[in-house]
Amino acid sequence: MKRFIPLLAVAALVVVPAASARPAAVPTIHPGQLVVAYGDPNPGFVNGSVRGSKFINPKGYEVDLAKAIAAKLKLKPVWMYTPWTGLFAPGTKKFDVSFQEATITAQRKKTVDFSSTYMNANQGVLLSKQAPVPHSLADLRKMQTCAQADTTGLQYIQDQLKPEKKPLIYPTTTALYHSAQLNQCQAVILDVPLVSLEAKSKPGAFGPVAGQIVTHEQYGAVLQKGSKLTSTIDNVIKSLTKDGTIGRLQKKWFNIDFSKVTVLK
Repeated sequence: MKRFIPLLAVAALVVVPAASARPAAVPTIHPGQLVVAYGDPNPGFVNGSVRGSKFINPKGYEVDLAKAIAAKLKLKPVWMYTPWTGLFAPGTKKFDVSFQEATITAQRKKTVDFSSTYMNANQGVLLSKQAPVPHSLADLRKMQTCAQADTTGLQYIQDQLKPEKKPLIYPTTTALYHSAQLNQCQAVILDVPLVSLEAKSKPGAFGPVAGQIVTHEQYGAVLQKGSKLTSTIDNVIKSLTKDGTIGRLQKKWFNIDFSKVTVLK
């Protein structure tokens, strides 16, 4: 019997650590929390009050998506505000993940990480009340366009549309939409989901959504470059897409078929 005691002791040493092993903690900035950043409020995507760096009582598609991600990871979501300007700047981020309807591009990937996509989008054209309705890209080139700084909409105007008049550029979506309401800008060029929902939320403030421009863009969540959290968020978004959660949330918050918006050619 004495000859078998050491073997039993060794077995016990092997079994006990395995039984007491715990899953590795999710690598967030603050243990047990998922710090989620949003930018300017956008109808359907995120609405709430901004107070300094805090986002108070946010609601919307991207908020419900963040809650679903946090629930999967057993984390408490904490909301904050961070401006669009600087979102893609290199350096340490104060958030774990940000949802700002950010299109995934090769240029942006040089300074930040992106998750897998959580929505597809083209560019949209929202008119001021006094603007003529363009029926083609040729018509649009003759108009006074405007866009938000550092957006793919502005890039499209400058690189592909090349309008006759220099586009007006604004730092925020709020200022951008205000320019159209004042008829300073005839045609806002911004993602078609954003302009469609803005027009829907403020009936009578704008002219119609004249159409969309096919750009095949995809939104991704933004994380710090090289974040240890990127693969985790990526996998959770893929699982929420596969189980239908993302589709249900889009239907809940948008209830618009963006694919049916007229395509300008």
